[in-house]
Amino acid sequence: MNKRAALIISEQGFENLAVAGISIAWLKAWIMVAGAGEVGVHLLKADARDDTEADWAVFFGHEDELGHVAQQRGYAGLTGLTAFTLNNPERSCWFVSESHQQCVFLSLGDIACQRHDWLSRLNGGAPLSPLYVRADDSLPIALEPGLSASRITPNDGEMLNDEGWLIEEQVIGILKRHKLFIRTVESCTAGGIAARLCRVPGASAVVDRAWVTYSNAAKQQEVGVASELLEIHGAVSEAVVRAMAEDGADASHVCLAVSGIAGPGGGTAEKPVGTVWIAFAMAGQGAHCQCLHLTGSRSEIQSRTVVGALNLLLTAVDKLHRPD
Repeated sequence: MNKRAALIISEQGFENLAVAGISIAWLKAWIMVAGAGEVGVHLLKADARDDTEADWAVFFGHEDELGHVAQQRGYAGLTGLTAFTLNNPERSCWFVSESHQQCVFLSLGDIACQRHDWLSRLNGGAPLSPLYVRADDSLPIALEPGLSASRITPNDGEMLNDEGWLIEEQVIGILKRHKLFIRTVESCTAGGIAARLCRVPGASAVVDRAWVTYSNAAKQQEVGVASELLEIHGAVSEAVVRAMAEDGADASHVCLAVSGIAGPGGGTAEKPVGTVWIAFAMAGQGAHCQCLHLTGSRSEIQSRTVVGALNLLLTAVDKLHRPD
């Protein structure tokens, strides 16, 4: 335990992570629960060695870049290393154990869904330590807007999970376990909830469809929100988001709905920027609604809304299926 780790990523690697929606903070947290006490992050440069003091080194970049690094380290390119395969897309990666250092060379692709594979090579197959994830910013490890984590058991507050799962992985898992299908009706997130769920391989087993209903007309035409509700309460209101969720749900599908003011304009004294209503509905159960008061840039408010909505789903499904 408490190994020193170095995460060395090329520019293409950073682009790959950005497209996949995986933050560096998530990668650092996973490496820490595998046994690293500290994780340094470095840019993979043509002639630099940023891992000399590390017990573990994780390289992430194009195969040509990794081959150059291996050659710099005295190997006959990547052919001198132990190869293993990761998917999405299917590609070769490599591992080497030296007297002073364990190294993995990860070529570009998904490094989240099969993370236990390459992490176990670093730590010799030892189990991962807990990583307590919460849907707020109160814990010491900031993972992304609206999600934080701790390596030790927090004293208070409800946890999403203690195994370092991404929130979308947890949601897809609980929907599959309970044989539920999901729809989303999204205004301020513009399809962000559905997009996040569909990052997970196998999401098609539970995700049905998503409506992006930015205008009032779309809310009426796509899911049947009554014009009277919009006129009386406004689009950003409990009444409207409840109707969006309930009208999107049926006997076979649960529904998440959101409507809010992401900014930077559009706020009022009554409903300032960051005011977001979220709702989750199941047929025969009515809707669970919550008002969020969020801060940050437009993208941060949208990201926090996605996290808040998925957390509401997890909480509601857990309560509905919890034994009495």
